[in-house]
Amino acid sequence: MKYTILTESSMWSTDTLKQKVERILNEKTRDGYEIVSVAFGVNMWWLPTAFITLRKNY
Repeated sequence: MKYTILTESSMWSTDTLKQKVERILNEKTRDGYEIVSVAFGVNMWWLPTAFITLRKNY
């Protein structure tokens, strides 16, 4: 089993970030990944950031 952690930030809005995350999740599930968790917060520059943990069985 392999885990992957992705981070995605948006300078403009949380709505833009939400759309980016939704696109990433749809793409990764099509590629066979299982979504472990999605968390929203801010990075060190106070930009809205999503932290996505994925898992894939090999």
